[in-house]
Amino acid sequence: MLGLPYIALALALATSSIEAKITCKCLPGSPCFPSPPVIKSFEKTLSEPLIHPRPMGSVCFPNDPTFNPTACAEVKSKWHNGAFRTSVPEAAQFINWETMINSTAVDQCDPFGDVSDPTNTCFQGRVPWGVVKVKTISDIQKTVRFASKHNLKLIVKNTGHENLGRSFGQQSIMLWTHNMQEIKFSNRFVPKGAPRGTTGVTAVTIEPGVQWGRLYKEVADRGQLIVGGIGAGGSVGAGGGWPMGGGHSVLSPFYGLGVDNILEETVVLPSGEHVTANRYTNPDLFWALRGGGGPSFGILTSVTYKTHPAPPVTAAFLVANTTTEEGRAELFKEWVKIHPTLVDSGWAGFWPYSGTQFFLTLMAMGSPPTNHKANATLQGFYDTIKNIEGVEIDLEVTRPYTGFQQWYDENFINSQHGIGFNYTIGDFSGVPAAVASVLIPRETFENDPEELANALLELDDARPFLVGGGVVSKVAPDAMAVNPAFRGMLSDITIALSWNVTTATPQEVLSVEQTVTEWADGIRAVTKSPGAYVNEAEILVPKFQDAYWGSNYPRLRAIKQKIDPKDLLIVRQGVNSEGWDDEIMCKTT
Repeated sequence: MLGLPYIALALALATSSIEAKITCKCLPGSPCFPSPPVIKSFEKTLSEPLIHPRPMGSVCFPNDPTFNPTACAEVKSKWHNGAFRTSVPEAAQFINWETMINSTAVDQCDPFGDVSDPTNTCFQGRVPWGVVKVKTISDIQKTVRFASKHNLKLIVKNTGHENLGRSFGQQSIMLWTHNMQEIKFSNRFVPKGAPRGTTGVTAVTIEPGVQWGRLYKEVADRGQLIVGGIGAGGSVGAGGGWPMGGGHSVLSPFYGLGVDNILEETVVLPSGEHVTANRYTNPDLFWALRGGGGPSFGILTSVTYKTHPAPPVTAAFLVANTTTEEGRAELFKEWVKIHPTLVDSGWAGFWPYSGTQFFLTLMAMGSPPTNHKANATLQGFYDTIKNIEGVEIDLEVTRPYTGFQQWYDENFINSQHGIGFNYTIGDFSGVPAAVASVLIPRETFENDPEELANALLELDDARPFLVGGGVVSKVAPDAMAVNPAFRGMLSDITIALSWNVTTATPQEVLSVEQTVTEWADGIRAVTKSPGAYVNEAEILVPKFQDAYWGSNYPRLRAIKQKIDPKDLLIVRQGVNSEGWDDEIMCKTT
């Protein structure tokens, strides 16, 4: 969201007709900021000295002290490599979150622009002032206490897969947890504080730096399955924002959301205390951590997931091309109408579309599917759309896999073996992006199919996920903090737009952000629900409290105010962020 820089905001409020009390974070250069000797003393308590990063592209600017042509060539070659971006503290997946954008300027560090122009500067942007390379829980505790004592802006990054830039912040101090990589398995995990005699279950406990690509493989090597995030290359973090935001998955209809599979978490609280949270120990905190957004309630140090037996699966792939607008409209109407039946017959997956093309990448448990209606239901949809004038089926494949892991490897890791939509090409890193999410309820598919189809047709490009229904719908809406809308939804549709990072003005960036929201509003007008996925957050989302948490928000905010009275762990559009500016620099109280 574009707005005045925090200093200008403070001045504007201070001179308004109604006197407002302004409280701001203490930033480098301010009298309140810790002196060099104090910072040096703090550094000596950590596993490693503070890192003071420059933006990735700084090495390409001849007028920058870090200029290095050899390093510049390497940076450019890795600019769009998502795995590399997770491995360094100064890089986000979407580069607009490394940038400071206000109403008059885009302060960035673009190595692909005219770097030889002496007026072209590599701005620090939102790349942090200091980084703590976390190796131990003690590093987190000491940093939390130091930041709290001096009222510093504290941020947390494990991978940087973030759509609101909450893991970056101007002149901030970052807890970089990427290097905490431990994985522990248990055949009989029992949560701390559970009653004597509680039966243990198979589980895996991970530290916050672990990513889904690695975790999937290690779980599969033990003949098991885990509900997790899907992203090309496997670089999405498994121990940070994904579980704290709820965590939907292609496996969710069969096993529940990510939060439905969490058995226990450990976190460092804003007080610096390290605690365990589960159903029996700190249950209110456990409720909030499962969907309340991160890192609002604590810095995650471990999460324990339930694991499941790994059955074979059946996958179905479709590529349909529409040659007329009428054909495209009929295809979408049939897809919307079949949606609930398809879910009930045991399918989940993805249905991206772009221009004239419509894709399906679906999965059913079992080979053949354990739900005996699965194949017949899908074939019925295929037979219907084949008879639509203006629809051409370019690819139709149903294939057995030994299990989820083989399907994931071939379509998201080694995509040269993939079928249909190429998700590796479709998932971009190192670009700017504005994203929106809308949770589409089952009742919309059932009661307003034509209106929903028409709203979907208005989007030239979208990435919807069929990840609801089934087990997801069987959990009580208030069982945990995740948006109750998840329990009634079938698909989550995401919309994303980019812009020319080298030439875009603040006004052009704002126009893209507004367009994304307008497109999402078209879907919301049909669903009659503001429900959205906090992990696919929208810059200009109307009333974030209702969008991300719905009726769970009042309880969440009460827990947040009790656990973090100093607002140490405040993030954009996070719980209790009301009154803070977009950069979480100053608050009106």
